Amino acid sequence: MRANYTLGAQSSQCVADTLSGGGLFLTQVGRLEPGYQLSIRFRPARNLPVIQAKASVRYNMGPGTAVEFTEITSEDRHLLLRFIHRKTGDRKMLRGLPLVAQIQTEKNTSLAFARDLSLCGTFIETKELPPVGSPLMVRFNLDEKDRVVITRARVAYHVEKMGMGVLFSELSPAHRNAIEEYVDRHQDLFSTCSPARPFDT
Repeated sequence: MRANYTLGAQSSQCVADTLSGGGLFLTQVGRLEPGYQLSIRFRPARNLPVIQAKASVRYNMGPGTAVEFTEITSEDRHLLLRFIHRKTGDRKMLRGLPLVAQIQTEKNTSLAFARDLSLCGTFIETKELPPVGSPLMVRFNLDEKDRVVITRARVAYHVEKMGMGVLFSELSPAHRNAIEEYVDRHQDLFSTCSPARPFDT
């Protein structure tokens, strides 16, 4: 899916290779340093309006750059989430392998499936939805049982009847490396099942 971004006075085209409610993974883009602030425009599908948002560069990995939305209207975020979850309504099409995660809030501790893992955060399938902005502790195992990631996070958005997107706020270098290796090992799954690919505009 084609996207346009503006950095300062310069505008460029790129490809949004992966969509999520919290941001985009961009390819065919020059190296953008973490912390850079962008304005970005993209159309998730031909029959949908253009979405405009402001975003911050979070990290570079392999051929692309992950950006997190910092300003997006609630209408555009819901439009994007409805599109993603409509296209991934078949559980076989959900991106990423499910991970069992332990979520600890101020009120309780629960278990849930986590999907769409990245260095920025993950999507947690749960009916218990703390308010957006709530702090959490998230714990999950990667492929090897002894590779446990424990990190602070915050609730970024809700998807009614499905779950919530959370953004990691503290990742140790070891946990960051473990997630990067995990995502890299399963890149074929993340790419081929990305909702952006079968519905390119």
